[in-house]
Amino acid sequence: MTASPNDEPRPPLLLLPGTACDQRVFASLIDRLGDYPVLIGDMGGARTMAALAVDILAAAPPYFLLAGFSLGGICALEMVAQQPERIGKLALIDTTARPDPAENAAVRRKAVADAREKGMDGFILDNWPRLVAPTNVHDGSLRDTIVAMARDCGPDRLAEHAEVAISRADSRRRLAEIRQPTLVLAGAHEEVCPLDAQQELAAGIPGAELHLIAEAGHFAPLENPDAVALVMKRWLEAGSGPFS
Repeated sequence: MTASPNDEPRPPLLLLPGTACDQRVFASLIDRLGDYPVLIGDMGGARTMAALAVDILAAAPPYFLLAGFSLGGICALEMVAQQPERIGKLALIDTTARPDPAENAAVRRKAVADAREKGMDGFILDNWPRLVAPTNVHDGSLRDTIVAMARDCGPDRLAEHAEVAISRADSRRRLAEIRQPTLVLAGAHEEVCPLDAQQELAAGIPGAELHLIAEAGHFAPLENPDAVALVMKRWLEAGSGPFS
């Protein structure tokens, strides 16, 4: 692990991808973070959010910084609730503290059934205009990357992600207990986890800072990686106070 200027090792940054995603959702960000030590959490193998958090914590270093995208951000909130003493800083990217609405369970399970029958492409393409900013709707390279992640994820992993999302807690009641320096980051055109949910996160966590990323929707780390990396670098380099 690379040492900081004061010769103390820097805690690694553990990144948690979202539904039907893998490390590629963070690839552009990682490239821009230089030599900062980064780990990617395994978002598979569990069917409840609480169990997934337990599994990721068991595989994680004793002390680390934590950033989660979408479903990964929801998991990050659960991890902070379970073992806050192990997490130095928290970044919540295009995510929410809200529980899954009861009616979403049937929608999620139907999406899994459709993916098994018709393939994973439709899981992304049927929702494409909601996933990215209007300026990125016709970006074929971006679309191909996100579809490729979904294909490689496959319906079995998607089924796990659906059950994990359905089972998640209402983290809004726990936000005031979070003591980590927290970044709330989202695309300015976010529709999946709407902007009022981002404002709710930032208002509920003491000292949290909200940054909205221009020309980005739900997939901000891929849509505008330069802007995301700029804010993330400030968050990584800051002490315990504000980082902007």
